[in-house]
Order: sequence, then C-alpha cells, then structure tokens
Amino acid sequence: MKKGRWLKILVAMISFSLLSVSSGPAQDFKRFEFLPYAGFSASGDIPVISEENVTGDIHVNSSLHAGAAFYIYLNELDAIGIRWQRQFTDGTLPVVIIEPAPLEESTYFNLNVDQYHADFVHHFKLTNPKAKPYIMAGLGATTYYANRAGRSNSASYFSFALGAGMKYFFNRYFGFRGEARWSPTVLSTSGSNFWCSIGGEGAACIIDLKATIQNQMDLTGGIVVRF
Repeated sequence: MKKGRWLKILVAMISFSLLSVSSGPAQDFKRFEFLPYAGFSASGDIPVISEENVTGDIHVNSSLHAGAAFYIYLNELDAIGIRWQRQFTDGTLPVVIIEPAPLEESTYFNLNVDQYHADFVHHFKLTNPKAKPYIMAGLGATTYYANRAGRSNSASYFSFALGAGMKYFFNRYFGFRGEARWSPTVLSTSGSNFWCSIGGEGAACIIDLKATIQNQMDLTGGIVVRF
C-alpha cells in the first residue's frame, strides 16, 4: 500500500478524534501530548530464496532511532495519536541477490527505516499521581529507503506495534517517558523486486521474498510535553 494512502488514513483518524472531544468543563488532565524521543532498535533479518532454491538473509543492523508522537486524550486514561520514527541503519545483501558473488564489502547498503503509525494508549492509575504506566498498540506502515552504489529505492509495508512504558511527570506540563515496543513489519512476496533492485548491475533479480515478519524491538526514552 502506498505511503500517501496510509498518511491520509492517519490524518482522518486524528480529525475524527478532534471532532469527538467534548467541550465540557476543564479537566485535571491536559488534552494534548507531544513526545519527542530517541532510542535503540534491535532488528531481525529478512529471509529470501533464489530461483535455484538457495536461501539467504538480508541482514539489517541494529542501530539508533529518533522520532516523535502527538497524542490526543479522549478521557483521563485513554489517548490516540500519530507517531513517526526513523531508524538510521545499514545492512548486507546475501549472495543470492548479487551475482557473480562479490567481495564481502560490496554487499553493504545504507538503509533508513521510517514508521508511520496510528497509536492507541491506555494509562493506569497509581497512588502516586506523577507516575503513569501504560500499554499501547499501533498500526500503520513501515517504509524502507535503501541506497547502494548510487542506486536508491523505497518500498512500504504494513506494520503494527505492541508495547508498554512508564511516564513520570515533574509538573502538570513536563515529564519523562520510557517505553519498550515490539514493532514488526509484515513483508510480502510483492516486495521482491525492491530488494533485488538495490543489488545493482550483475544482480540476478530472480528471487522470492518469503511472506514473513521482520521482527524489531524498540527501546525508547524522551520527554513529554502536555498542553
């Protein structure tokens, strides 16, 4: 699915939430949150198979990421919003993609991985009102931007996320957040041409991407701004 279509869906969800928020009396909680963050992503490999049934893995290195989220509270405990995250990484292609077999360093490619998700967040009350544990779920799209030897391409796939974290507020407006999140990407066989194209000249371009999930675990931390 095209990235533009996913963005339109996310914008529509946020617009709907704004219309559904009542204009009742002032609440103790703030209605909006802005959450810039950074962290570390542990990435899984992507399995492929050649025309000759030779298997291999596209290796994606674990690396740092940065992102931001904007949430709208529907009530004191529940919020929905949008989140963008970019992972700055690189990887190596298996020899089943590049023929003839190259030197090891020539399989290297640069990779940025962007996530565009709509999130739902549920908070829990504790006796300490400054601490707010929460669970979250999200869905949307993950876009891979690959570059190798001057050749670049991009492809988007469906992805989702499940996670939990803790927010701690120093006052009514500012706090800190830590979160652990599983955010896999669902890869389909239709994406085979994308991974083959970054092989460049000499690429066999006859591979099958296995319909599978690329696992990813994100550990993030950042500030929380409420207003």
